[in-house]
Amino acid sequence: MSPDPKAYPLCSFFLAGYLSNNPNDEDNFPADQFPAGLERYEQLFDSALKVLGISREALKKKSEFNFDSGNAANLEGGIGILRLIEALRIEQFTNIMLVNPKKASSVADITAEKNHEKVCFEIKTITKQSSGREGFFLEEQLYEKILESVPQARKQLEASAQDLQCTVKIFVCVINWVDQSIYLGRDSFQHIVNRLEHDETTGLHGVEVRESLKGIDGVWFVLKMGNQFLFLNERGKSIDH
Repeated sequence: MSPDPKAYPLCSFFLAGYLSNNPNDEDNFPADQFPAGLERYEQLFDSALKVLGISREALKKKSEFNFDSGNAANLEGGIGILRLIEALRIEQFTNIMLVNPKKASSVADITAEKNHEKVCFEIKTITKQSSGREGFFLEEQLYEKILESVPQARKQLEASAQDLQCTVKIFVCVINWVDQSIYLGRDSFQHIVNRLEHDETTGLHGVEVRESLKGIDGVWFVLKMGNQFLFLNERGKSIDH
């Protein structure tokens, strides 16, 4: 499957190399969703470029949006960032920008503004190439996977907030696991957030309290099926008036 440059010029530009090197990726390009899948990608690329105000060449120069290697995890991570950009547009954020990291620095992915607040967003995509621990419930599988990403995300958000004068820090989790996207609802995601905020575990030294979201003002879940859940602390609620 190769995108028709006339019908899907942006898909051809961003995805032709990927599909050449990974022609059998049924997870991201299922044959039964052609050409509807390419239409969704085309719309996503077009909207993101307009929101960011940059050329397709400038976007592809960034490693996270150059998919030519055929690496599926890289594709899903880059598309996850574009999906957040689209969500920010719909939620009427302004001045949406990709963060250009300094050399040897680890920073958040995006900054945007709303209600006179500058917000930084760090996005972690749970890809189809990964899987939850066998034998665990869907919610527990997802909690464990998110827990792996939060410490690094918190560091990146803190660094960006300081360097870029952001007043609100939000961790974004793009979930490409099908079952969790279908079967988990708002209550399940609220429970995950509650545990990330305060979880007690029993270890060798007795009860240990883990506050994984300390310093983070919100958690935004973006699911494969398109639905979203945003949870904000009191500081984060300043963007939701």
